[in-house]
Amino acid sequence: MLNDFERKILRIMVNYAGQRRRLPRMDELENKTGRSKAFIHESLLELERTGHIAWDNRSTLEGIQILQAWEQVQQPIRKSQPSGDSVKYFTDY
Repeated sequence: MLNDFERKILRIMVNYAGQRRRLPRMDELENKTGRSKAFIHESLLELERTGHIAWDNRSTLEGIQILQAWEQVQQPIRKSQPSGDSVKYFTDY
């Protein structure tokens, strides 16, 4: 599960890619998030570790590929319906 800052960076990168057809530069990420390069770099490494981005050339942000644009929400396991006669609903009421 991503923390708020990692989710914010991922959303910024997805929006940049969709609107401007490129990923943001480091100075743009600093401006948008208000955080330091080191903190942004750590968060990008975490995004790569969780499988949201692929980042082969770590010297530049241009090499980042977005693999998963949002978090996968785990659906709760549905419990089976209780066994019984469904006709009772219509006959008892």
